[in-house]
Amino acid sequence: MLARHLAQWVMLPLVFVLVAVILLFYVFFTSAVVDGESMLPTLHNGDYLLVTHGDSSLKRGDIVVTKVVENTGPVELVKRVIAVPGDTIEIRQDVAYVNGQAEPARGQLVLPRYSVNVASFTVPQGSIYVMGDNRPISEDSRYLGPVPAAGLKGKAVFVFAPVNRIRVLP
Repeated sequence: MLARHLAQWVMLPLVFVLVAVILLFYVFFTSAVVDGESMLPTLHNGDYLLVTHGDSSLKRGDIVVTKVVENTGPVELVKRVIAVPGDTIEIRQDVAYVNGQAEPARGQLVLPRYSVNVASFTVPQGSIYVMGDNRPISEDSRYLGPVPAAGLKGKAVFVFAPVNRIRVLP
């Protein structure tokens, strides 16, 4: 009899909390894995990310997961938002100038010898301009053009694995 009461008072709330947590993460979050070194030094190959679903409050500097179509099919990319709709952007030696101002330094890796320049243009509505932090090897909007916001999987907010890299993303 005591075991039955214990099960009702302990197990039932635990099951309820477990179901609530699973639903919360299923509805509001998803995950992604960093594939490659294009976001070094911020993110490393194999980092597991917690990604928000449908976050429409993107701003410059956010890290996003987006799908793009390449020759081999759709690919998920993890990149940093450099410019949002309506921003004027120009790339000089892999440094982005948004609305005439150089982007903030976030530890981006830039090698002027291998840099890319992009003439000034305005990011269209419904799109964002993304770049990797490791500019010499990043396949990003410099080559793909602005990315449709509709293709966003979400905004990366947390690194949850490997254990030695767990942290909240700025």
